Amino acid sequence: MTACTNCQHQNEDGKFCEKCGNSLTTSTESIREVSATTEAQPVSGGGQGSQYLEEAKKMSKMYFTYFLEVLKKPYASSVNVGEEHFLNGIITMVLYSLFIPLMLFFALKGVLAEMSGFASEFLGEQDISVPFSDVVLMPTLAYVIFILLVACFTFASVKLGRVDANFKEVISRFGSFLIPSVAILAIALILSILKVKLFIFIAFIGFLTSIFLVPPLVIASFKKQTKDGVDVIYGSFITYVLTFVAIAIMGDMLFESLKGVFSELMGGMFY
Repeated sequence: MTACTNCQHQNEDGKFCEKCGNSLTTSTESIREVSATTEAQPVSGGGQGSQYLEEAKKMSKMYFTYFLEVLKKPYASSVNVGEEHFLNGIITMVLYSLFIPLMLFFALKGVLAEMSGFASEFLGEQDISVPFSDVVLMPTLAYVIFILLVACFTFASVKLGRVDANFKEVISRFGSFLIPSVAILAIALILSILKVKLFIFIAFIGFLTSIFLVPPLVIASFKKQTKDGVDVIYGSFITYVLTFVAIAIMGDMLFESLKGVFSELMGGMFY
């Protein structure tokens, strides 16, 4: 039996309704088409999650390829970087901001393990851990703000040089020139995990290169397009002055944070 979509009359057979003559095949085919379309729809939830995971993997692979290419020839690669690498520049800055606090975290864990072993001989077994949020998460946020400020100071110096460059272009190129410093900090991080004290010296080099080399290189790479405006030397000097002001402000914030962490650790050990 087939119900007519027009008059609802039940028809035993045929392509047209016995009562009103309306076509019966149209309604049936429409139902089949809708069913086929519904079955073809992908199931949301797990499928969508897998798609996001694949996109994340693809993006990570692309960034790693970009990172290695720039690391092979930092200057030759970076001078031609445009705003198409804006996201890569942001990722590089985040890695830079994360590696420094992570080094401190693992270094503190190593020192704390040694101190706990020594203190346990006199005070018994100690159960003290390094607070991850205070040592890593909060300082990482502070370093993100700091390195973004340095990039903004660099952008201001580029604009003072009367260069026709937008913010995304400067940030992209800043992140590209920052890659060698991030690579140095990555080596220092590995050494800190392995408890090699040389990591402090290597981390210091990575930090200095990010402050003293990256801004002038970015400014010079844009400034070669014109001789008008503020000279590269003066633009770099302005960036340095503003950067040291930022270091003074952020340094106080970081120092207070670390001071609280050390006080808590020492208090937990001896009281």
